[in-house]
Amino acid sequence: MTEEILTELEVKTVNNDSGLFIGNTIREAWKIFKADWISIYAVFILPWILVAAYSFAQSAFKIEQGTTAYWVWYVAYILLSMVLGMGVTNAFLSITRGKKITAETFTSMLPRVFNYLAAQFLMTLIIFGGFILFIIPGFIFSIKYMFTPYLIIDKGMGPVEALKASGKLTDGIKWDLVGFMAVIIILMYSGILALFVGLLVTIPVMIVACVVLYNMLISRQK
Repeated sequence: MTEEILTELEVKTVNNDSGLFIGNTIREAWKIFKADWISIYAVFILPWILVAAYSFAQSAFKIEQGTTAYWVWYVAYILLSMVLGMGVTNAFLSITRGKKITAETFTSMLPRVFNYLAAQFLMTLIIFGGFILFIIPGFIFSIKYMFTPYLIIDKGMGPVEALKASGKLTDGIKWDLVGFMAVIIILMYSGILALFVGLLVTIPVMIVACVVLYNMLISRQK
């Protein structure tokens, strides 16, 4: 059922006159998922494993809220979660590029945490400011800067540099990106309608599709 949904979406988007070949992006993501679903799921569940490990350790060591030990443990967990989350994105980049995932895929993210945090803060300010103004600018800014985290993770850019680079990547194709995000939303709702079981496929495919799209835009800049 999920494959039929993806095929139907692909046909609709390929026949769309938008210049971003959304259908090709979905097709490539589905192809990668079918070829390497084991690696994709292994990477996908890592954050959930960390959450479970954190909860278990907190209970096992009886760390009480409000204590110094609790705050040290909590800050360490937040930092590790951020590094792991960035590493997961980096791992998906490796999968879509046919590269091996190693420990360095994750550890190399540690020096980029500050830039990542700073970029997220700037993005929040810009997008929130856009929504306060007239709402529509908020949507425009969210599309314009959507690849900022990828550029920091993939290219090691600084926050301002990544924001500018994301603006260049999305220049002239913002409506195409709106269409792409609409397809992603349809995929998610399709997974929900399939008794939530479909989400086990649609969410990973959605993530891979976003990475594939980023790869396509990056290659177009070369």
